[in-house]
Amino acid sequence: MDKQKFDQLVDSFASSIDKNGNNLQMHSFAIKQNSTCFLYRFNQRTKSSDVRSLSKTVLALAAGKVIDLAQQGVYPEFNEDSLIFPIIENAVNLTNQANREYLEKIKIKHLLTHTVGYDKILLMRGDIKNMDPFTYLDYLVNYPIKYEPGKIHLYSNAGFYLLSVVLQEFIKEDLFTFIEQELFEPLAIKDATWVKYGNYLAGATRLWLQPEDLIKIGELLLNKGTWQEKHILPKSWIENMTAIKEYSSNFDPTVRKYLYYYAYGYGIWIAKENLFFASGTDGQYIVVIPEKNAIIVTQAEQKDTMPIKQIIDQIIAYDL
Repeated sequence: MDKQKFDQLVDSFASSIDKNGNNLQMHSFAIKQNSTCFLYRFNQRTKSSDVRSLSKTVLALAAGKVIDLAQQGVYPEFNEDSLIFPIIENAVNLTNQANREYLEKIKIKHLLTHTVGYDKILLMRGDIKNMDPFTYLDYLVNYPIKYEPGKIHLYSNAGFYLLSVVLQEFIKEDLFTFIEQELFEPLAIKDATWVKYGNYLAGATRLWLQPEDLIKIGELLLNKGTWQEKHILPKSWIENMTAIKEYSSNFDPTVRKYLYYYAYGYGIWIAKENLFFASGTDGQYIVVIPEKNAIIVTQAEQKDTMPIKQIIDQIIAYDL
């Protein structure tokens, strides 16, 4: 990747139109390959952007750090097979006792893979807009769980909000303070903000970051827990996050050859090709391509994201 090619790609984003005939509402675009990094901010944007479901990837990294510290003896025993209900039981008001048998079987890995057992997509912005955020936790623990945990993969915001609750209750301190100290400060990420739903981080969404921050997160994933020679997370956790845990039932590789939702790891999507990516509503992407030692980042506020996906596919196929 050279500057001329990068500028051509910037022009591709700037000149593309969506299905309604409108220009793409891009915030930023970046590529890092080997030691070369190019970044472009559209309309001279300086504000951070809501990275939407990229938040799930960040929270999965935070979960790995808690597990790592537990293994070092900083916390009691805690891992992906830990049961969540003993940790949150005193923080919830369980009125739907039929849920108890399922809640007592839910493990950390079920939260990380959207396999709690709900039959409905929950805690998305549309269905909670008229609810008090302080009621979200009780809403989730009392909403009917239909399936054994681990049996049904249903992508939503519910599992990662519950994960946020579990992590904060387990470490017994403010989770955002922990993430700043253990993840953001080592990555030199400054001025991040993360909205709370009640007493807990939204977890699945509502995290504001700059494009440079997303590049750093991509590097951490690419380099399996290391950033600029700093060991931040165990290599084993990154490998665990990016290993297939659940297969998607609605992917179509004929639409895009590379950037499609083939499978899910822990808070991250995995394509059938040798790449994985974090994906957020309206065009937020961190795409990691290990065999090309490359990271692609986009931020946008774009309802029709197909043009963004198609350009990223082109980059992967021809321009790296």
